[in-house]
Parts: sequence; C-alpha cells; structure tokens
Amino acid sequence: MAAKLYNVRFETEGADLFVEMEAEDGLNRQHLLERVVAILEDRHGMETVDGDQGEMTKVDHSDGAALLAWLSISGQASRQALDDDGLDEILTCLVFMLFPPVVETSVQDENKQALALA
Repeated sequence: MAAKLYNVRFETEGADLFVEMEAEDGLNRQHLLERVVAILEDRHGMETVDGDQGEMTKVDHSDGAALLAWLSISGQASRQALDDDGLDEILTCLVFMLFPPVVETSVQDENKQALALA
C-alpha cells in the first residue's frame, strides 16, 4: 500500500502544535491518532531538524517509524522545535481524546449508600 503524509493540528491559546507523519494510505482518524500516541510514548530517539519554515522535532519509534512535531505561534508561518514538555502536551491531548475518562459523580446518603447524580 502507498504511503501518505498525515498532518494533525492541536489548537492552543496563542500557538498551535503540529504533528506530521508518513504512514500507509487509508488510515482512519482513530488509527492515525493511536499511531501518533505509540510513537510519542516510545521516544526511541529525538533530534531537531531544520526545515524551510524553521525547526522541527523529529521523533523516532523503536520500530523505525518517525514523526515531525513543532509549534507555530498563531498568525505566523515559522516553526519552533518542541522539547519533551511540548511532546508530552500533545500526548496528553491525544490520550484524553482516545481514552476519555469515565466520570462518575455520587453522594452518600445517611446509610452510607452511594447515589449516582444525574
């Protein structure tokens, strides 16, 4: 199957985080995001690379896959490489999108019985 270039953008206040990855054609949204999570969780190697529009962070996975990640200030085309904290921010966003937490709210009555709140 042919390779395709995928781009993911995360909107934040004042700046956007980007991830670019080459993978097999035909990935759906869920599989693409799962693949990005897998690479960011297993950072086998990281380096800063220069591009036409600035610096990006190349993240290598132990299976040979790689992605590029960068930050861009809103309204500007220049790119800035990300450090571990920036990559962790992307990873946190993705994990909550893929595996949202189950939130159960309850109160206890006088008999110590838990009652679910609607």
